[in-house]
Amino acid sequence: MSLEIKLNYPSKKRALIRKKILDWYDANGRHDLPWKGKDIYKIWISEIMLQQTQVQSAVPYYKKFIDQYPDLESLFQASLNDIMKIWSGLGFYRRAENIYKTSIRIQNEFNREFPKSYDEILTLPGIGRTTASAIMTFSGNGHYSILDGNVKRFLSRFFSLEINNSNLNSLWELSQYLLSVNRPSDFIQAYMDIGSLVCKKSNPLCNKCPVKKQCSSYPYKSGSAYKSKKTKITEKNIWSLVIINNKGEFYLEKISYDNLWRGLYSSPVFHNESDLMRWSKSHKIEEFIEYDVFTFSHKLSHITFTFNAILCNIKYHKKVSLSEDNWYNLSDIDFGIPKYQDKIFNQYKSIYDYN
Repeated sequence: MSLEIKLNYPSKKRALIRKKILDWYDANGRHDLPWKGKDIYKIWISEIMLQQTQVQSAVPYYKKFIDQYPDLESLFQASLNDIMKIWSGLGFYRRAENIYKTSIRIQNEFNREFPKSYDEILTLPGIGRTTASAIMTFSGNGHYSILDGNVKRFLSRFFSLEINNSNLNSLWELSQYLLSVNRPSDFIQAYMDIGSLVCKKSNPLCNKCPVKKQCSSYPYKSGSAYKSKKTKITEKNIWSLVIINNKGEFYLEKISYDNLWRGLYSSPVFHNESDLMRWSKSHKIEEFIEYDVFTFSHKLSHITFTFNAILCNIKYHKKVSLSEDNWYNLSDIDFGIPKYQDKIFNQYKSIYDYN
């Protein structure tokens, strides 16, 4: 079926599809999400969190974030470190950086109010077409459909379309074409809920789909015309030098280079043991290294890290070449750290009496 034919569905058929989807949503959709409502600030925070994070994982972080920063004015008072700390554990930390950068731009360019123009929202850090559309529609400022992974999957199966870069614009047109004008925000939430709960990436629940009779894929029981790519899991080894001084303080550095944890604080990390030893020698601490290695796994959606943590227990440090400003007692840490650093602390804090 060509796109031209798809975009010329009889109006009654389109109306039927919309009705079936909305009826399903009214009965089965996720109505208790904490960001439901028209508050554009809260919608923005939720949409940034939902980039690359599933709903059930985002909810507790969203609640914690909104408790701390319930509105733009409170967010304006936050430093990047403050935001990183509250984001710690959610992953993909560039999103937290983008929230901070956006707060600065709103103060400087938008008179301290979140913009309500699609084109202006699209210029904000970390916001693409789908996020801008969701913010506009959920806040009641427009009738924009979306094309996240769930909606792509649903539309590609429904219309037997292959997903590739050459037909993304076609999928956008189809997504907008089906959008309910009367209930646009409910409809795009229904899109996402069906994609997440019914038209799943693997083992879709086709018999529970409200539009299975209209779906091009259903008669063949193929589950999908859409072939989802299997996520390739990369495995990486990381070496961490856990440096403790005679006061029980840990040496931590802010991660400034471009990686998954940029902006957080961590024990020095290296790609191999040779780099670790060169660094320790250049900082005059190699004599304090203890060679009992604590090894643990740290899994992300696309990478499994094997951390090899080596203790460096500095008895005195007059001659070591380490910054005096980078020593922290666990009770004084008020900034963001990666989850793997928590595991390191839990392993080694018994060396000193932390209560």
